Amino acid sequence: MANVNEPGDRTARWLRRIARGMGALVAALWLFTLFVHIVAAIGEPEPWTLESAMMAGWMITAPLSILIAWWREGIGGTILVIYAVAFSTFGYVTAGHNKVYAMSITGGPFLVVGLLFLASWWRAKGRRARWGR
Repeated sequence: MANVNEPGDRTARWLRRIARGMGALVAALWLFTLFVHIVAAIGEPEPWTLESAMMAGWMITAPLSILIAWWREGIGGTILVIYAVAFSTFGYVTAGHNKVYAMSITGGPFLVVGLLFLASWWRAKGRRARWGR
């Protein structure tokens, strides 16, 4: 039976909980933003541009990336970090002013969540290797 009082086990669990909570909030925010844009487009149809199509794709794949991280922390965390870099680059290219702000808003939350998932996976993996589990 695993020792529940072991610090590595608790740390991994807390990192996982924080990553999942923050990931759920970020995914909910982007899904809400997508919903608002869809509702607004019903009233006043606007032609789709390459930028709006890419943004819709980002908004749809963001929650999927977080779901993968809930299922497999190592793979999902890696996907989220790559996603954060790509989304930040997109924010930088499309922003007119305040490029750093655009990068931090678009990719920053995904970078933090991805790193938390990777830290949780790393702590749990290290504990298993150390204790032979």
